[in-house]
Amino acid sequence: MYDEKNIESEFLKRPKSNPFKTPDQYFDSIEDRILERIEHGTPAPKKISSTKVLQLLKPVLGLVASFSLIYLLVYYPINHFLPKTIVKTETTDTTAPTLADEYTFLFSSFDENTVVDAILSDQKTYVSEINPDEVLAYLSSGLNDLEIYSEIQN
Repeated sequence: MYDEKNIESEFLKRPKSNPFKTPDQYFDSIEDRILERIEHGTPAPKKISSTKVLQLLKPVLGLVASFSLIYLLVYYPINHFLPKTIVKTETTDTTAPTLADEYTFLFSSFDENTVVDAILSDQKTYVSEINPDEVLAYLSSGLNDLEIYSEIQN
């Protein structure tokens, strides 16, 4: 069993001299070795320990672990266990003419003389007062912009 008195007595029995010793003539040549290192500019060799490498990689490994945990708990179950019909997909018809194509066709039908005559003419067109009921009728009819424009011109 553990006996404190026994340990104290063992400690007091140890020799009083210093158990550590320096090599012979160590301090005789230490100045020469230090000056030689200073002149050559070579630092003392450094050892890279594995604990320093682990200390540097520890935050990186923590981030990798946290992102993989988020992936496993959130993204993977959503993609693999939820039905794919929940996602609403919308397809567009690329063969249908766009509004820009319709306006290009409309402007290409004008020639230069028509445009110059319209600019230089002294005729002023007066817009009649807008009736709100007519505006609501146009909006509820489901016409696109080109059809509304052609109705206004006629």
